[in-house]
Amino acid sequence: TRPQALQGGAKDKTEINDWVSQQTGAKVQSILTKALPRSPGVTAITASYFKGKWVTRFGSSGALAQFQIDGAPSVQVPMMQQDNYPIKIGIDSDLSCTIAELPLQDGLSMYLFLPDAVTSNMTAVEDALTAEFVQDLSMTMLPAQVSLSLPSLRLAYSTELLPLLPDLGLTDWLPVKLNTAAHKAVLETAPEGLQYAPDAAYPTALTYHVDRPFLFLIRDQSTGALLFIGRITNPKLLRA
Repeated sequence: TRPQALQGGAKDKTEINDWVSQQTGAKVQSILTKALPRSPGVTAITASYFKGKWVTRFGSSGALAQFQIDGAPSVQVPMMQQDNYPIKIGIDSDLSCTIAELPLQDGLSMYLFLPDAVTSNMTAVEDALTAEFVQDLSMTMLPAQVSLSLPSLRLAYSTELLPLLPDLGLTDWLPVKLNTAAHKAVLETAPEGLQYAPDAAYPTALTYHVDRPFLFLIRDQSTGALLFIGRITNPKLLRA
């Protein structure tokens, strides 16, 4: 956090963009695309960068594989793949999806929600994704070793938060005018991990292929906080 008095104009825009880039290792750049107004007010800027580091590494990555698209031809995207990958898995018949929990380093986990059908309409699953729901879900999932394939993710998302503040009940939270509330997030995954998948005489028959639209979230296992939630309908379009 860095409160600072601003004068407005292109100089402040450049200074803010440079500071955000420095704080995120140049992963988040150009969070502001136009000069700040010179009128009195508050500018709120938030940026986040997350690189998932697996506990168990993937043996292969970068190979192109088909990813099915709802209502459109399939596309080829880089995939990470590993046999005998240790996960926790569960099935939610009400939401019509299969869920996998992949452990990340530093006490985090990625949860994948893979619908049974190829669909970009995942509203029912999205509406269910509360911290309480995921906590209950985590208690019912079972350990398994699977043949796992997952798109390599390098995602960037930017939005202007100002129009969303009334929905959050924050219309009167400051006695002065809020000019700008900008947010940008970057998330990526890589095949590296702390350990290799266990050897087995035969590859497991159980598969979990993320080859169609899905939802994911990043969860802090100790606090239950949901750090990121995302919907991927076409990884090729979202690659930053």
